[in-house]
Amino acid sequence: MNTVDTMNTEDTSGTVDIVLAGARGHGRWHLENIRRLQDKGIVRLAGICELTPLTGDEIPEGLGTPEQSADFGALLDSTGARIAVICTPIPTHTDLALEAARRGVHILLEKPPAPSYAEFRRMADGVAAAGVACQIGFQSLGSHAVPAIRELVEEGAIGEVTGIGGAGAWARAEAYYRRAPWAGKRRMNGVDVIDGVLTNPLAHAVATALALNGTTRAEDVTRIETELQRANDIESDDTSCVRLTTANGIPVVVAATLCAEDPDEPYVVAHGSHGRITYWYKQDRVLLQRAGHGPEEYEYGRTDLLENLVDHVTDGDELLVVPEVTGAFMKVVEAIRLAPDPTPLPATAWHLLPDEERRVVPGIDGLVAAAADNLALYSELGADWARPHVANEVST
Repeated sequence: MNTVDTMNTEDTSGTVDIVLAGARGHGRWHLENIRRLQDKGIVRLAGICELTPLTGDEIPEGLGTPEQSADFGALLDSTGARIAVICTPIPTHTDLALEAARRGVHILLEKPPAPSYAEFRRMADGVAAAGVACQIGFQSLGSHAVPAIRELVEEGAIGEVTGIGGAGAWARAEAYYRRAPWAGKRRMNGVDVIDGVLTNPLAHAVATALALNGTTRAEDVTRIETELQRANDIESDDTSCVRLTTANGIPVVVAATLCAEDPDEPYVVAHGSHGRITYWYKQDRVLLQRAGHGPEEYEYGRTDLLENLVDHVTDGDELLVVPEVTGAFMKVVEAIRLAPDPTPLPATAWHLLPDEERRVVPGIDGLVAAAADNLALYSELGADWARPHVANEVST
């Protein structure tokens, strides 16, 4: 992968000061990860940007008392941080990334990088012009399993690749959509949000499928078909699938739901003429099944994306997930943004589990798996509630 040239790639000694923007919600994971790296002596949490300051109990032990402010730019200035981790609402990503870039601060930007392709390009072009490094937070792409699978495919382990499928059968309680004002929204106050199942909670399934296919850049996607549905009382989609036509001729289909009957680990599967490779990307676990051989299972390590960014800034290591290799994913976000609003599932297609306060779509687990196995959309698998939409032209 090509990396963005940066202003500060010289070898330096000591720790790298970091500011975290967005320390609640998923930001708590970043706090713990920063503490892990701080314990290793390679970073220091210099500041936290939140509208309401964190209490002492909310800051993990060992991180000290970082400076706190609701003013991101002022916090970057006062701390002199070299890296900013941005884990804020989706519509704020571009402006905050550019604010950091203008100050020469390198960036780890949570996924999805932006709510529209235009905002993504504004961000990516802006950080490139500023000469700072930007890593997009698709943690699954830091897994050592990804290049290992690509190598197996190139060696012909499963014959000719016929398609890539992705499946995510997850569950989220109704409270999930009350966690923040933007949760489950397509737009808010006239601004794009696009917080759908394929663009946010299971975005890794899409990005990882594209990575295994070697079609990560915007120009690698030529046609997109979407089927967007919702069982929950939200604007965005919670039960959806997408099929991509790619420049290399290999189709990519990803199906996902947050209304699973029995939630399970999401996975991506590479189909070949003589076998298949299944990758459970949250576990870094790979299963190789091929003609004439018994099943072979492997587990891989993973390079943390923040640690990789620090190593890039201090030692010039190659970045793993630069903005350009998320261009194809952003084309999917754009297709979902431009598609008709998700179809509400009929009341007969879902029911509420009172004990868990979540909505379940009976049969959806099998439908998600069948979509990944057959490279087919829900409507093609007999789901009478599915509404297909085709974006015939994907501009780059």
